[in-house]
Amino acid sequence: MPKHQDPDTLDEAVASLFRASALLDPLRLLLWDRDGLTVTQLRLLGHLLETEGISNAELADRLYVTRPSVSALLERLERGGFIRREVSPNDRRGICIWLEPRGREAITSVQEDARTYAAGLMEDLTEDDLQAITKALDMLVAAGSARRARDLHAGEAPD
Repeated sequence: MPKHQDPDTLDEAVASLFRASALLDPLRLLLWDRDGLTVTQLRLLGHLLETEGISNAELADRLYVTRPSVSALLERLERGGFIRREVSPNDRRGICIWLEPRGREAITSVQEDARTYAAGLMEDLTEDDLQAITKALDMLVAAGSARRARDLHAGEAPD
């Protein structure tokens, strides 16, 4: 912990993060009931929507999981008809992952539902509140991404 952080302030920030995260539980359960997909599987499909044809290794890095973990996720998604894996045309040892129509439909629907749900959570906030939340979350993502990069560089598992 950096020396400039007060432990009580840090504890309250962590508690606030968990309380905020819990607000998304109804959405997670709805999506699980509807599609039978976990949040990590949905994130994987979202990354494929952005960049189809990427490798297992690239997906593992983007999801902050190990390569064996992403392989298990891909296996289930492939069995469910959400994705397909193909041998890379540039490297016969590599595999590229592509969305199938079912996967594209699932992630597009999820993104719309998630945006509507999250917007509803924020509908009573002012413009200043929204800007403050955006700034704070962007700083959290930047700090967390930097921490993740340091951990990966050092060969450590995330805390």
